[in-house]
Amino acid sequence: MVRKKQKSIPVIPLILVVVVVAALYWFWQSRPGYDIEPGYSIVEQAFNGQESEVMVEVGGRIVRVLETHANRERYQEFVVRLPNGMSLLVIHDSRYADRVPLSINDEVTVRGDYMWSENGGTLRYTYRDSSPARRHGWVDHQGKRYQ
Repeated sequence: MVRKKQKSIPVIPLILVVVVVAALYWFWQSRPGYDIEPGYSIVEQAFNGQESEVMVEVGGRIVRVLETHANRERYQEFVVRLPNGMSLLVIHDSRYADRVPLSINDEVTVRGDYMWSENGGTLRYTYRDSSPARRHGWVDHQGKRYQ
């Protein structure tokens, strides 16, 4: 009786693929700045030092939702009042993340790149970025993360 040769699954390439994917995931999650200490004290320090490009994670209350202008439809802009009384303008890019269904007095937690201004500052890059040069941001609202 002639035995047919059975096709075998290439085990070594499969293991290599799994190892590479796991390593990339670990690298992606462990980049400097991915895990940052939340709190508004970092924002206060950046504001007082007139620093920009500081990754922050803060929680606060929505005090204003700005109108979307025709030439800036992809941006959702709102103002968050922090527990220390500071206000931050948040610019959320809906091209990369879903729009957040916000209302005045809603509580949110925002993670993004802080840019200094005389009015308190701006948070931008509130989405998961594919660029290895930039850290991930997001907006948490009513139990859902928008990134």
